[in-house]
Amino acid sequence: MTSPLRTLAAAFLFFFVSFVAAKEPAAPVVYDPDPAQPGAGKLEGETWSKESPSAGIWLTRIDEETRKGFVRRRSGLMLDPFMTTPGRETGGFIAFHVLIENRTEDRLVFQAQGCRLQTSWKDYQAPLDLPTIMAVFEMSERKAPEGIERIRSAIFDGEVVLKRGERRDGLFIFHTLTPPPKRFQVDLGATLSRGEAFAFSAFYKKRKQ
Repeated sequence: MTSPLRTLAAAFLFFFVSFVAAKEPAAPVVYDPDPAQPGAGKLEGETWSKESPSAGIWLTRIDEETRKGFVRRRSGLMLDPFMTTPGRETGGFIAFHVLIENRTEDRLVFQAQGCRLQTSWKDYQAPLDLPTIMAVFEMSERKAPEGIERIRSAIFDGEVVLKRGERRDGLFIFHTLTPPPKRFQVDLGATLSRGEAFAFSAFYKKRKQ
């Protein structure tokens, strides 16, 4: 027969293990590129792309430090509006660097807000533009950093029209996916001179823990 002392000790051990497990932070969710999906671009490392003799588009997932450095170099802002909230290990945003190039087209039109991040739950979001960033600060009752309008030099904000031989790059910033879906994709593309779409998707799937 189990003694009362042993029963009490077992109960205490169970409580202690449960308490530690409850306090242990959840492992961060990691998403791996999934190039096998139909419509996927070409994948090399973290860079997805689509190229032709007349045009090219590249999309690269970047980390927080790379994003902060890019924003600082392009905009001169010392305070990163996408910085991680104190007390959190991961940021509230997902960032991609996008490069578009017009090689031989008379004109190439790129509309960033026509691009989308789509989850396996069929939720959608467009890359953040300046009006949306300002609205986020207002909703959180935080004052926007001084000179925040300069962020436009670091992100794609509005329509871009490239003439032959021109290229442009900038960031796509999306809100972190909460709760984390099993998969998500970034759909992007441009319109060529005759109205044809030049597009592809970058696919990601959640890594099994």
